[in-house]
Amino acid sequence: MNYWKFTSAAGWFSTLLPDNWSEYDDDEGTYAFFNTDKWSGNLRITPNKWENSPDIASAIITGELKSNPQAVATKIGNWDAAFYSQKGSDDTLNYFWTTGTQNFIFICSFSVNIAFLGTDAHDKELCVVEKILGNIEINLD
Repeated sequence: MNYWKFTSAAGWFSTLLPDNWSEYDDDEGTYAFFNTDKWSGNLRITPNKWENSPDIASAIITGELKSNPQAVATKIGNWDAAFYSQKGSDDTLNYFWTTGTQNFIFICSFSVNIAFLGTDAHDKELCVVEKILGNIEINLD
């Protein structure tokens, strides 16, 4: 699979996306992506950056783990993360990750149709999403 480098509008973070994934318009401040070959779900990444907060990421992730009984500790790339899933109000299942480092936090979600669950295609696409999230880099000049 070939990848292309996505860089946020402000330029302070980037990630690698498969060639068959594209960005689409979503809420301001949120970057949204999907597989253009065959819809497999919607991936959203909402980045947050705090000034003068050297390690707020750890506090936010720990807070999510303490306040959300569904959340479990995991890793996304080299970063700690809180992860959980829940059924949406329609026929969707939503996966959520809260991850980041130092004063950078990324709230990420992947929404899939419930009919897609349990298939090889779902499992492969979830691995692709985790790779996209694991490739998030902070670009500081």
